Amino acid sequence: MAYQAREDQRAVIESVAPALVVSGGAGTGKTTTAVAAARAHLEAADEQLLRLRQEAARHGQRARLPTVTRVLFLSFSRTAVAQIIDRAANVIGELRPRLEVSTFHGFAWRVITGFGSHHGFPPPQSVLSQANQTVPGAPPGLTYNQLMPAASHLLALDKVRDHYAGRYTLVICDEFQDTDATEWAFLQQIAPAARRILLGDVNQSIYEGSFKPGVNPAARIADAMALPGARRIDLQAASYRDPSGVLPAAAEAARQRRFTDPALRTAAQQGRLAVTRITDGTGYAQVIELARAARQKKHTVSIFTHTNIATTSLSDALTAAGLVHEQVGFTEAHTEALSAQLALVQFALGQEDNQVRRALAVFITASLRNKQLSPLASQVLQATNPELERALGQLAEDLRSAGRGPGADNDRLAELVTGAYARIGTFRGQESWLQASPTTRRALRLLKQNQSVTAVVEELHRARDETLVGDTRPRPRPVQVMNLHQTKGREADTTILLLADDEYYGSESEPFPNNSRLLYVVMTRARHNAHLVVSARSHPLWAPLIAALE
Repeated sequence: MAYQAREDQRAVIESVAPALVVSGGAGTGKTTTAVAAARAHLEAADEQLLRLRQEAARHGQRARLPTVTRVLFLSFSRTAVAQIIDRAANVIGELRPRLEVSTFHGFAWRVITGFGSHHGFPPPQSVLSQANQTVPGAPPGLTYNQLMPAASHLLALDKVRDHYAGRYTLVICDEFQDTDATEWAFLQQIAPAARRILLGDVNQSIYEGSFKPGVNPAARIADAMALPGARRIDLQAASYRDPSGVLPAAAEAARQRRFTDPALRTAAQQGRLAVTRITDGTGYAQVIELARAARQKKHTVSIFTHTNIATTSLSDALTAAGLVHEQVGFTEAHTEALSAQLALVQFALGQEDNQVRRALAVFITASLRNKQLSPLASQVLQATNPELERALGQLAEDLRSAGRGPGADNDRLAELVTGAYARIGTFRGQESWLQASPTTRRALRLLKQNQSVTAVVEELHRARDETLVGDTRPRPRPVQVMNLHQTKGREADTTILLLADDEYYGSESEPFPNNSRLLYVVMTRARHNAHLVVSARSHPLWAPLIAALE
């Protein structure tokens, strides 16, 4: 459907305010409207440049004219980046190449790789994940938390600052109210003279508190309105995601803890918002049944859990049931799967034999989200598990057979590498390994094109780093699984929330002023149907809602 701007959205698109704060609830079109504003900005800049060229030609001048400008669209969320790119295509049209979309860390990495080697910051071999730092023997590199400070140092240099000042005349930030102090300061440092469009919604701020220290939505909005020439536009509450307004109205009632509100009764009666009780002890069977029913209707499906452990456990169950899905929010595991698969390729081709054990230990650490070595990672490093050693030994023999000598079989090598994690008898992390496999297969095709092993290594290193900092991601699958804090920026036809009976939501109590935003965000992700799969005992945050719906 072609984008048709409402009057309030046209005000955003037509604004030329130096700093524009755009506030709107879930599904009100903030992102799409911002992309439309980016198009209008670029078209106006092109018209101005054309007039300057024509004026110079009339006067026979050979003055140096401004370069063609671009728009930078930043988000701290990897999730949002893919959504923004998808929504931009039909709105910005042929100007799409001039809209650069990135996470904060992804943009910082671009600054470092683009200018670091010229200004005392030689490029590191890699971006170091937390898991890579945890396992002994980490290679040199910048940690994730060092990226923005390093890029900020570079942006303070005249040459680097001038480069980005000439490149961008508009910078857009999505969900700006959830930026922490480092992200906010970094945002102001990029092309300081460029216009700013800041998109946000306090009611969707679910990171305040211990999940992301330093986030204060009210203070951040005040910071934005204090920028020179700042103006604010509040978008209408109408939802593009659910034009009927049934789910948004129910979500708003739940956020305000108004559980007798008719909006909740309406959503329940229409089957738009439903509760399913857990009968198998875990809820996995109920989730699988609901997801399959939704897929039979050709619906996209997003499945939410409360914790990362719950997400990976559910993902394992979905994989075992043959339900193909994407596990969201495990970027470290995905990227370290690429590193481990690369180590296996290098081993098969006769290079860096000693890297395989450490690479597998790092991947296991990333999959388990451990801050210290797990027993399994230690067993891999120290070769102390006889059963595991037998599996690794057989795998090593097969890899050597496929990768070395005149009979090298690249197709067989790809099969061995991408199926290796299942062969060695591990369980947690299977989905992350599978998601990384297509990238490894594509890199291995370079060998068929008579390119060197070095080309394969460089391709996988690049893919790993860009994925870790949020610059690239695979196309989303119709079924996705994530924890509650990964839901921002997501939307699906059907959503399923799996709640356990022992979940911890901090020290808040009724009326849960901050945590109630979770109810709002989760319920507004769905276009058609939202399901809650719940146990006999629900946390007080959710219990009144469940009771109202039942």
